[in-house]
Amino acid sequence: MEVTLTMTTNEEYISDNSKICYATKNKKNITYNLVHGNGHLAVLRFAYATVNIKDISIACQNQIVRSKHLDFLVESKRYVNADKGDFKFIYPKNINEEQKIYMKTIWETLINSYNTLIKNGVKKEDARAVLPMNTSTSMNITGNLQSWWDFFKLRLNNHAQLEVREVASKIFDLLQKEFPNVFTPSLKLELSN
Repeated sequence: MEVTLTMTTNEEYISDNSKICYATKNKKNITYNLVHGNGHLAVLRFAYATVNIKDISIACQNQIVRSKHLDFLVESKRYVNADKGDFKFIYPKNINEEQKIYMKTIWETLINSYNTLIKNGVKKEDARAVLPMNTSTSMNITGNLQSWWDFFKLRLNNHAQLEVREVASKIFDLLQKEFPNVFTPSLKLELSN
């Protein structure tokens, strides 16, 4: 899995935009106090971040797209097919070698079935029905920081599936570098429990 930050708003805009609420012209960055002192999360709607995620499972993608107020562009299995060499099987982290071998056998059978269907004139949009949920995919996600905050509350939690937790953790770490007054190490710890 690869997660990269492709676009962000400058963190200073959060402070600058929110000063209208308090009719202040103070030059001081008030982001940390607003977010962590006052719980004023609405100010996070004035900053955005976009990430690109490669090589996650369709199952993980399906969990991510349930997030409210984020926007998604997802690799199409209708237009992209395995002959480009793009399809991989994403193995769950919690399986042993014997289980991995068993899953690999099933994956190879299904990808061969998919390719045979394509060769026999079945449209990609119909042939994809045989692809398992752990077929690899890629996606772009964009949203304001309040949407990302909500995403982290759900997906950093120990009850979330391991793969989506790893994605969320990588995104959080990237956003923490760009928005240190918003996504603090203590927030990550708090949301992970």
